[in-house]
Amino acid sequence: MSDATPRDHAARALAEDALAALLSAAGSRSSQLLLIGGLVPEYLVETDEPHQGTNDVDLLLDLGFEYDRDEDDYGWLERALLSAGFVPASPNVGWRWITDVRGHPVLVEFLTDVADNLDREIALRGATVLGVKNLRGPGPALRDAHEARVLGQSVRMTDIGGYLAAKGAAAYWRRAEKDLYDFAWVLVNAARTDPDRAASAVLAVLDPTTDRDRFSAVLGACALFDSADSRGARVFAATAVAAGSPLDPLALALDAVLAVRLFAAELATAAPSQRD
Repeated sequence: MSDATPRDHAARALAEDALAALLSAAGSRSSQLLLIGGLVPEYLVETDEPHQGTNDVDLLLDLGFEYDRDEDDYGWLERALLSAGFVPASPNVGWRWITDVRGHPVLVEFLTDVADNLDREIALRGATVLGVKNLRGPGPALRDAHEARVLGQSVRMTDIGGYLAAKGAAAYWRRAEKDLYDFAWVLVNAARTDPDRAASAVLAVLDPTTDRDRFSAVLGACALFDSADSRGARVFAATAVAAGSPLDPLALALDAVLAVRLFAAELATAAPSQRD
């Protein structure tokens, strides 16, 4: 979410260092954090195609329906941040923390997805400053997680179904270029090895009836890739070239169109009511 430094592989390495330091400081309680965002795509697919990278760390907290319960105490997380060398990124903002890694600033941002207080910061019990930003969309990532390792540290990370469900909704609702790119990058590279994997994983995470708004948002994101000249395809191609892809921009745009179209078709077939 930060634009302080470019999204590239050098910045990604710094972000991984910052994450590993926080995980080490949190110890066994790090399992309560879920890694989402730009660090995740390269862990989801095997490919030689370069990814743009990222310049921050996004962590999702599961606050549940009753996020002010007395038994929920996040003092441990604030203490871990301070122990790992993080400080609040700006006054009166508790969900963005910053640290210095080899002379470069790295942000970690804490997010949640609950029904009320949308797009606002929520204070966390047990913490003096630490809070979370409540965003619409990332919740499905919690339903599809696996254990991964980042620089030797264990971390819970969203898997491909949770990632695409959350990223697709974000791409549709926010229309940010980095969301469009990450969404397409995962779909394009997943399709090259297993064309059915992405849609099957999303359908295991999102129910088209009970999660109708998020499901519709994912399909809405797919519609942003309906031609090589569509915004999504153009953003993907331009960003992929900037990230070092040797492919022609038109070929990249068409790759995105095809991968997203196949993905959307499988979703629509599995949930025909979405066509109403």
